[in-house]
Amino acid sequence: MMDSLVISFSLDVKLLEKLNKLIDQLGYSNRSEAIRDAIRRLITEYEFSEFKKRVVLTAIMVIYDFNEGYIERRIAKIRHEYNDIVIGNLHMHIDGNYCAELLIAKGLGKRVLSLIASIRGIKRLISLRHLLVPLESYY
Repeated sequence: MMDSLVISFSLDVKLLEKLNKLIDQLGYSNRSEAIRDAIRRLITEYEFSEFKKRVVLTAIMVIYDFNEGYIERRIAKIRHEYNDIVIGNLHMHIDGNYCAELLIAKGLGKRVLSLIASIRGIKRLISLRHLLVPLESYY
């Protein structure tokens, strides 16, 4: 087991309340576990640049208001521009006003990042989240 150091930092009350609620909901045994997990995720995201030269698999989830008709057309256009890496997509109707688009892509990290950036550039998206998995370590 690695040595641990005790550090301290400040949080505003609302953020602490949200953290405590999240700890309960996600089943962390204490704040330290949750903070360590969050820091690991932040570091992984920051170090993503190493993926640029590696083959990655990504799932990109986009949520938007279907009344913004141009969004669906823009996503379709981008999907075709990246047809060399987009290997699947699924369109879902969430409720009366909202749709979700799930795109699956496989390719060099640099190209995948470009795809994500192109989609993120669409105005008035409600949410965009992505998951990246380096594939080379699985072959």
